[in-house]
Amino acid sequence: MQNGDLSNDFQPCLLVVFEGLLGIPPHREARGKSRWKLRKPTVREQVAEYEINPLMLAKIRQTPYPVEVVTFLGPEFAEAVGDRLDDLHALVRRVWHTTPQELSRLHITMPDVAAIYDPDARRALITYGSLGRHLLPENAPHLGEQ
Repeated sequence: MQNGDLSNDFQPCLLVVFEGLLGIPPHREARGKSRWKLRKPTVREQVAEYEINPLMLAKIRQTPYPVEVVTFLGPEFAEAVGDRLDDLHALVRRVWHTTPQELSRLHITMPDVAAIYDPDARRALITYGSLGRHLLPENAPHLGEQ
């Protein structure tokens, strides 16, 4: 807004994939050493098992761009991730679910997306084209840099 005029410019946003980048999946026990469980864990319990990457969380809080978190594990998982990130006071615009193939088609119609950060090099470099950024959890301080 300048001189009372409203602007219709897009503010670029960053998409961050949850699995493997912001949320580090739990280490599973070897097959022969698995424990019997009486019930299947709920989605919220599954999300609670993910370790939130502190470097990535700090960078999301510091970046001047809005950040959206994308998960490939379904709508219930996206809702539980959103609640967990709210509890951690992560400044994300929204958490949503999709598939890598659908995201590769969707990002073309989303002019506000500046970059898609994904820990999977194949998806980041091939599927998302010029918007894809390969980022490993230990390299989180590079979020938002070109």
